[in-house]
Amino acid sequence: MAPLSPDADRVMGQEFSGYLRERITIQRQSAARDMLGSAESQFETIGEYWAAAEALQSSSTSEAESRSAMPRWRFLLRETRAIKPGDQLLWGDRVMTVSSVTLEHRLIPKTILQAEEKR
Repeated sequence: MAPLSPDADRVMGQEFSGYLRERITIQRQSAARDMLGSAESQFETIGEYWAAAEALQSSSTSEAESRSAMPRWRFLLRETRAIKPGDQLLWGDRVMTVSSVTLEHRLIPKTILQAEEKR
């Protein structure tokens, strides 16, 4: 897992594809119904992407020391408008919920995701 460096924009312009080393899958809960009309908990795959991953530090000491605080991550990937907050992110054996999606258009168009691990 490669950390996002402060000069990531310069790196992005030179060798963006080599920087994206982690494979992630994005899924969205479907509106499927069973035979009785009840909602089923099913997910459909939106896409698989190459991404750079970085662990986020907790913003406050009390949050960092909390036993209930789940690890949060930031993912950097090629620009896509298919991902929305609330989507499920799968990374190896980790399951996360996407909390924010930011499109950035500086040197190279890219999407920045923030996600929190599920229990």
